[in-house]
Amino acid sequence: MKRHLVLAGCIISALFIFGLSEVHAGTNLVYVANTSAGTVSILNSENDSVVSTIHVGKSPLGVAVNHLNMLVYVVNKGDNNISVIDSESNREIAKVPVGKSPWHIAVDQLHNKVYVNSMDDNLITVIDAVSNTVTAKIQTGGAGKGAEKGALNVSVYPMEQRAYVVNGLTTTLSVIDTARNEVIGMIDVGNEPTGVAVNSHSGIVYVVNNADNSVKLIDSLLNKEIATVPVGKAPWNAAVHHSLSKAYITNRGDNTVTVIDELSMKVEATIKVGAQPIAAAFSGNKAYVTNCADNSVTVIDVASNTVTGTIKLPGVTRDSGLCPWGIASF
Repeated sequence: MKRHLVLAGCIISALFIFGLSEVHAGTNLVYVANTSAGTVSILNSENDSVVSTIHVGKSPLGVAVNHLNMLVYVVNKGDNNISVIDSESNREIAKVPVGKSPWHIAVDQLHNKVYVNSMDDNLITVIDAVSNTVTAKIQTGGAGKGAEKGALNVSVYPMEQRAYVVNGLTTTLSVIDTARNEVIGMIDVGNEPTGVAVNSHSGIVYVVNNADNSVKLIDSLLNKEIATVPVGKAPWNAAVHHSLSKAYITNRGDNTVTVIDELSMKVEATIKVGAQPIAAAFSGNKAYVTNCADNSVTVIDVASNTVTGTIKLPGVTRDSGLCPWGIASF
């Protein structure tokens, strides 16, 4: 644990040098990918309103932000690429090709790299965030091609130069050395893992097991499980509030969010949200949860774990919804 704390201090110092504190203080934007509409809704977290909608590629899923260059990345599953958006103008400035059937994305803000998983070829595509060019492709060692058996989700731990990839319809988590761009281990987790997130302060990795209704906590130094926490039905994804050391788990099967306290490794709260919650992100003292089936975002106060509002997203027609999926914030 001491090693984690020392490393955490190093990365926090580095981010202050890069100017993260000044940039973050002046931004209040939340980005939501609407997979059925091919759009991104931009929310203002100060008043929880929709301020803009921009068009991206086909079937956008994952979203991530980069505080170093103030860029937003959106994974376009239907186009096998990512859209790079300038957050100042909210305009697309580049498209970067990735693997087949990409889903999610993670940003290493210490080394300024972007990692995108693609399921159909069990691949992680590494992108240089300065030039927006592909620098490496890593085979994850997943279960095989197609049928959602490949790399399904990815999270990074910059301080240890590690990336973690859950392999859909398997029981495994791939561990990647991001300095060497190669898989260095495979950890057995639960059945059909779908989500993964890392607490950069503690080095604890959260793995969401959809078929087991559980979350595994993994010690990143030992690459071993330290706890299993039961959650709601058909959990899908995890988001970690680093300063509070809490993980928010979206449960698609019962329309709830489970809050896990890392210190006790137990459930702190269960919060009712919208229909089919997919992902969560944090802005200030709020958590924002995308609800695919009712085209909305639920707003949660993280201090009290209570719902304070629901944001209905524009663009729903009689024939088609939005299915808001990925979400990220500055």
